[in-house]
Amino acid sequence: MLNVFLVIIAYILICLFEVPGLIRDKYWRDLATFSVFLLSALILSLLMAAGIKLPLIDPILYKAFTPLLTWLGFI
Repeated sequence: MLNVFLVIIAYILICLFEVPGLIRDKYWRDLATFSVFLLSALILSLLMAAGIKLPLIDPILYKAFTPLLTWLGFI
């Protein structure tokens, strides 16, 4: 439970550091993009901190990009 608390504190500190500057400079698109990436990273971090096993993404990336890389001649 302490791990989850520390993850939440870390993400709050990141938001306190980054968000005010984006709002002050009126970078709304950057703020939206930052929020989407931060929220997805927060969810994954909380799952990992809670001890939930996450599936590996390497096989999915390999299956997705092997035909493209073969077609381009890199493999």
